[in-house]
Amino acid sequence: MPSRAHAIVEEALALRASHPHAPAIDVLDLAIKGRGAWLEDFFEYMVPPSPFALLVAEAMGDLSLPPEWQALTGPNADEKMRAAMRQSYSEQVLPKFVARYGLWYLRTDRVSISRPLLL
Repeated sequence: MPSRAHAIVEEALALRASHPHAPAIDVLDLAIKGRGAWLEDFFEYMVPPSPFALLVAEAMGDLSLPPEWQALTGPNADEKMRAAMRQSYSEQVLPKFVARYGLWYLRTDRVSISRPLLL
């Protein structure tokens, strides 16, 4: 069974495709808010240049445009540049995403402890 995050990602990407001029933040708001997903479920989708990662970067107001992210993190990108851009994503984009949507995470250093991630 697909995770809740998988369903959210699919819905967000389909909504973006059907409404390309809608603000990216509105697309994410419609797809995510009130759905109670776990942060870990999103990890596989949050690595640029994945389409969902690029949608999130745009929605969070990152200064790099999706084509720039694609060029600098895609298969033809320089490995050092790709690593630097992914580091930037994890430091600049991901915290805003988590703060906005109040996603939950599971602490792996303590069994069965979970709480909202507050940044």
